[in-house]
Amino acid sequence: MPDFSLPWSSLTDALSVTPGQIDELLEPFVSARVSRFDRRWQTQVWRQRYKVLRRLWRAPRRKGSVPQGRSVEVVQAEYGDVWSRWALDRYDLRQAASDATPWLWRGQRLLANTLGATRWRQLLLIKAIERVRPKTVLEVGCGNGINLVLLACRFPDIEFTGIELTAEGHAAAQSFQQTQARLPEHLQDFAPQPLADLEGFRRVRFVQGSATALPFENGAFDLAITVLALEQMEQVRARALAEIARVVRSHTLMIEPFADVNRGFWQRLNVDRRNYFRGRIGELADYGLRPLVACADLPQKTILRAALVLSERADQASG
Repeated sequence: MPDFSLPWSSLTDALSVTPGQIDELLEPFVSARVSRFDRRWQTQVWRQRYKVLRRLWRAPRRKGSVPQGRSVEVVQAEYGDVWSRWALDRYDLRQAASDATPWLWRGQRLLANTLGATRWRQLLLIKAIERVRPKTVLEVGCGNGINLVLLACRFPDIEFTGIELTAEGHAAAQSFQQTQARLPEHLQDFAPQPLADLEGFRRVRFVQGSATALPFENGAFDLAITVLALEQMEQVRARALAEIARVVRSHTLMIEPFADVNRGFWQRLNVDRRNYFRGRIGELADYGLRPLVACADLPQKTILRAALVLSERADQASG
């Protein structure tokens, strides 16, 4: 597997996003900014670590074996339950500061609601689209559709498609699309930047299907994005990456827990126990994708970190 040799970029260099913009978007979701020794912080961190250790104790394995806990069936069941409960009315700034978990951001320790990450990641998606200027975009693992709903209202001239494994996520996206005439006010407020067309989400094409057998032609999309979707696909990693590379003609944008940024003891143990994504950035070259930008300058969960990687097809780069 090729080594990753691209220099890490800051958010400003990568996508012209400033730390102040991230702070502003995240602030409604922050319940506290604390020190390392704050009791609330320590309690939350050790609660997460205890969950990792509990999985270790409950499911010992032989040296060299591969855990079987993240099969397609397990992912379907787990996220089917999630998306059956996560309607789009959940993305409401008035409820933002509840259910806080520990985050690290530029030397700060934050107790924040994870929904805040959906908001600032939306800004990263916007900036990447402005850089690439695609006409067609596919999101693989689109869940309940929140990313595409907002992006379609921001970029009404782009054709957006989302594919989701679970029937519940697909149903949630379609139900919202079919029952709303225009984007509700709470989602307008949730969006990180002004929107151009409050009915744009009605034009998104939502498809139910698997990342390992994408029902699209070769090179059907200018840009394919994944946001913590490959995280769940370790057992089918090679097939999913090959399919994503097949259907994209130009660029990919992945915000995923690449192994390059999960080298700490607790991160590696968590990935190992959950059988999360273990792919490295250098591996993308095996699928004909050449990284242009790699950035880990993001608010990070303490137990599982992510990197943003913008790539282009290698044949396009050479052509």
